[in-house]
Amino acid sequence: MTPDTRDDRVDDLRQQLRALGYLDAGVDRFVLAPARGARGPFIIAVLSSLRIGLLGALLLGPAAAVGVRSRLPDLVTGLRDAIVVAIYLGVLFGAALFVLSLGASLIAAASVRPSSARFTVRARRFALGAGGAIAIALLAYLTLWWRTATAGFGWGAPGWTSLTLVAAVAISLLLGHAVMTAMLATLAAAAPASPLPRLPSPSWRLRIAGFAVAFAGAAALLLWTAPGVAAGRETPPLTVVPTGVRVRVIAVDGFDAALFREMSARGALPALTAALDGARAELIAEDTRDPARAWTTIATGEPPAIHGVRGLETRRVAGVQGSVDARTAGAIGRLIGGATDLLRLTRPAVVTRGERHAKTFWEVATDAGLRTTVVNWWASWPAPDTGATILTDRAVLRLERGGALDAEIAPTSLYPALRELWPALRARARSVATEAFGDVDADEIRDILERSAELDTSMLALAAALPGPPADLTAVYLPGLDIAQHALFSREGGASLSPSAAASRLDAVRAYYSFLDRALRDPLSSDPDECLVIIMEPGRVDVAGRGLMALGGRCAAPNARVEAHALDAAPTILAALGVPLSRELRGAPIAALFSRPFVDAHPVRYVASYGSPSAVRQVRRGQPLDEEMIERLRSLGYVR
Repeated sequence: MTPDTRDDRVDDLRQQLRALGYLDAGVDRFVLAPARGARGPFIIAVLSSLRIGLLGALLLGPAAAVGVRSRLPDLVTGLRDAIVVAIYLGVLFGAALFVLSLGASLIAAASVRPSSARFTVRARRFALGAGGAIAIALLAYLTLWWRTATAGFGWGAPGWTSLTLVAAVAISLLLGHAVMTAMLATLAAAAPASPLPRLPSPSWRLRIAGFAVAFAGAAALLLWTAPGVAAGRETPPLTVVPTGVRVRVIAVDGFDAALFREMSARGALPALTAALDGARAELIAEDTRDPARAWTTIATGEPPAIHGVRGLETRRVAGVQGSVDARTAGAIGRLIGGATDLLRLTRPAVVTRGERHAKTFWEVATDAGLRTTVVNWWASWPAPDTGATILTDRAVLRLERGGALDAEIAPTSLYPALRELWPALRARARSVATEAFGDVDADEIRDILERSAELDTSMLALAAALPGPPADLTAVYLPGLDIAQHALFSREGGASLSPSAAASRLDAVRAYYSFLDRALRDPLSSDPDECLVIIMEPGRVDVAGRGLMALGGRCAAPNARVEAHALDAAPTILAALGVPLSRELRGAPIAALFSRPFVDAHPVRYVASYGSPSAVRQVRRGQPLDEEMIERLRSLGYVR
């Protein structure tokens, strides 16, 4: 075939499309611009598909970014993040459309024989089928993104929903039509001697009817899927029936039940023994190797599959301030994570509140109007400005580094006073740690114990230094014991300790139990207006061990001994406060831990749901401490 023949063939296609009204639109002229000269079907397919990919990137990138902003609110934290995410997703979807369009065009060119008598019919079916499939897939995708972006309310906002579906239908039909046009151009170049397939007449009635059918299908899909998403997610008012007690939660990581019993039996832990001798529940053994996952389960009353925190490590996307859950479990996931880190597309980060999809017990208490304080809990950053006092898991790092807050502390008004107090608090914590372990002979062991003791002492000192009247709920997380025992007994490469070295390190752990007992003497002291809740978990151990949850004060039953799950901790705390429980919670209050008068006077009440975590964001003006946080966790043995 001569170049002139092919030019004529392309001109025939152009004339047919123009006669049918398609080339009146700029998008057809844009897609078919490569169909000229002596180019063969492969070149035309590649160049036309590239243009379709570019068109799809411009249209689908921003649309996808809206859905990502809704599903991963901590990833897209502002306009800049939204633009970067839209570019990333535009490239992704543009590449996908390019591959789909190119593949469909080449398959059609190879499958439809030019000499066949059925060429016209088969070419028409191929073109309409490919374009229709692309249009339907895109319309379903955009509709489901809108459902996600609106948290499932769908037709609760008919105006916005109608406009959005009109845009979705227009984008889908446009890209589907572009794929169909590119395929026809490819077939025209591949079959110069065969008659061109004739397209349906694009009369305005047919166009309106097709648009209406597509809109109705998208609306039906939205109605069909929205109820399942929205069900039970409305937040009813939480009416507190006061129980007359404040609740103080002390969480200790790294607890070993056998070692505690041994030391308690010989009177080495008087404060802890007295506090744990009342109402007590053994928490059934579970995997606690990742502290962020384990303590978020305790805080929410939901399993990881529901609360969403799978691990303390996440990934931050290059150019985006927010982070996204890495979920790099398994060899393939680790390989992908390592490859994207190597290419500087992602970098390691620490799990944040944005990855958590369920409310914690302190967030529920705050919603109920109670004064709440939480210190150093996992996945508490960035702290929302909702009225609670929150010193996040990054608060100490900010106090050490100084500078403008990046939502490490809420409310922000606390920061100047705490920053002024911090040098004295830190010096006192170091002094206490040195006094406790300064006579340990081995330098490595002494450094481990002093570092852990300084951290726990700092957390307790910060909680005690907070101004104002006592909160209705106070929760403090102490990681020192877990950090100490993990550093003392973990060995890279599977190397074993000698018996004498193991005995020396076990004595060091016993010494830390004694220190912790002294440090908690005042926080564990009896207060008639408080219900004391102690939660102890085994920490990062290979073999799952049992935890412990104890209640003290006048809310507690004397000498109660039961079994429970970590999921039951949050409902028990909320029941002690008189807050109604969500029927969605997987855990249940441990009723046997409460005294009979308390249970009779304050029966458990329920609501349908607590709703989703608050989307309110704290003011973030400071430089995020992402790299500093990773280095701190690495120095403490949490990450490698």
